[in-house]
Amino acid sequence: MTKIGIIGAGASGLYAAINLKNENTDVTILEKNNEIGKKILMTGNGRCNITNAKFYDEFLENIVGNQKFLFSSFNNHDNYATIDFYKSHGLDLVTQENERVFPKSQKSSDVVKFFENQIIEKNIKLVTNTRVEEIVKKEKFLVKTTGKDYNFDVVIIATGGLSYPNTGSSGDGYKFAKEFGHKVSKTHPSLVPIFFKDKDLSNIKALSLKNTGIKILTDKGSFSEFGSILLTKNFISGPEVLKISSFVVNKKVKEITLDLSTKNKEDLDKFLVNLFDKNPSKDISNILNEVIPNALVEVILNRSQIATDKKANQITKQERLGLIDNIKNFSLKFDKFGGFNAAVITKGGIEVDQINPKTMESKLIKDLYFVGEVLDIDALTGGFNLQLAFTTAFAAASAIKESI
Repeated sequence: MTKIGIIGAGASGLYAAINLKNENTDVTILEKNNEIGKKILMTGNGRCNITNAKFYDEFLENIVGNQKFLFSSFNNHDNYATIDFYKSHGLDLVTQENERVFPKSQKSSDVVKFFENQIIEKNIKLVTNTRVEEIVKKEKFLVKTTGKDYNFDVVIIATGGLSYPNTGSSGDGYKFAKEFGHKVSKTHPSLVPIFFKDKDLSNIKALSLKNTGIKILTDKGSFSEFGSILLTKNFISGPEVLKISSFVVNKKVKEITLDLSTKNKEDLDKFLVNLFDKNPSKDISNILNEVIPNALVEVILNRSQIATDKKANQITKQERLGLIDNIKNFSLKFDKFGGFNAAVITKGGIEVDQINPKTMESKLIKDLYFVGEVLDIDALTGGFNLQLAFTTAFAAASAIKESI
């Protein structure tokens, strides 16, 4: 019987384990935490966005890092195969806005319970509160932990990256990879909020902006998104910010601008002229909220150097054009990206040119596999990153079973 050790009980490690276990395999999961799936519990704001139901081409467009590397494994086990797997094993799913797939219960804890039940049903050995300190390969793998030493024929490293360190992600897999001669590319926190230096938003707590454009100019070009943005007194977040951060987090940011109106400048100018004509004796601060959120009225007026009590019929053409410019190009001075404690995923990791794309096996060390976030692969938010964990885990599990 082939002894297989899986380092890490996150999404990729658990998925590999339950797809591996059969009468010919003895599977042991080693987990440093006292429970499995700690990061799974956090995904989808506690609902666990398991995958995304977008069709093949559109799904692949959401893979940002090393997309081509994943072609073989994704063709073998794509998002629909994952959906079928969960449903066939008793976990009901539901597809919601933007094709995001969740457990029908809307509880990430039910996904963790699913894995717990599978571990028991398949008689998989689970060892928690055990940190792997060293992995050595001779004839077999010797895995040294804080508790005891283990011997395995095959090892799968599924330790995740560096994001959300309070879940146990501390970069252990990178250390093990380097000790086996693998190269690890520079890591960055990704899918993160973006902090700014501006001090004139101090009165804003959490302002939800819908149908808002965001444009970020970097040393490598400009990047734009449109949708929902969360604006606070010192950072921006929300789906579109997290998405754009994936493209710019490893670049030098020169400028951030928000477009607070869906109207173009010409139409916005006509709208303001009409608004001012209808309310000639009202303070500009009392009518501008028909164009922008009330919380931003004073900020926009101050940036446009217009007194808040100035009457609408006193606004000059130059002042009106200044208002339009500040509404359409609401600038923010970049400070920093959120750190790993706020990052959904890690960008960078074990370089994939030393990994077999069909099997996830190391090209340097036979019977050593890497799956999930520890690899230099990443995608946008919306269930795509968990799918990468499941796809790579299935590739490794399939290859191992075929080799036995």
